[in-house]
Amino acid sequence: MGIDADVHNLVGRYCDAVLRVDVEEFSDTWADDARWLIPGDGVIEGRDAITATFEKIRPTYRQCVQQVLNGTISYVDGDNASARWQIRELQWREDGTVSELIGVYHDVMARALDGVLRFTQRDFELIYSGAIDGSGRLRSPRSL
Repeated sequence: MGIDADVHNLVGRYCDAVLRVDVEEFSDTWADDARWLIPGDGVIEGRDAITATFEKIRPTYRQCVQQVLNGTISYVDGDNASARWQIRELQWREDGTVSELIGVYHDVMARALDGVLRFTQRDFELIYSGAIDGSGRLRSPRSL
């Protein structure tokens, strides 16, 4: 598989881990020395700290669905790549409120010694955040 397909699969694995609250899969999308830049939490450094932040934040939602609206891979050099993705995230909270975020992930990725492409940096640029009508029925995804 080429690096373009690996980049797309990495983003897909990340979104799926968020949907399924799969801490192990989420953690495996990050390099050991990665950096995650998210509004409100600043810069989180290292896979362990990133995973701990995910374990703290994600359970505050009944469900969280990330939609990749579009993306471009802007730089590829051997086993390194950078890309930009427009993201919409729907968030169902335990209190019954529903909201959405729209933003851009600015990503840098590298292939690790085990051959797996992982994020070395994800920088989330928030464009919009607000409430939406959540009157529909929320269902859980199927197990893998």
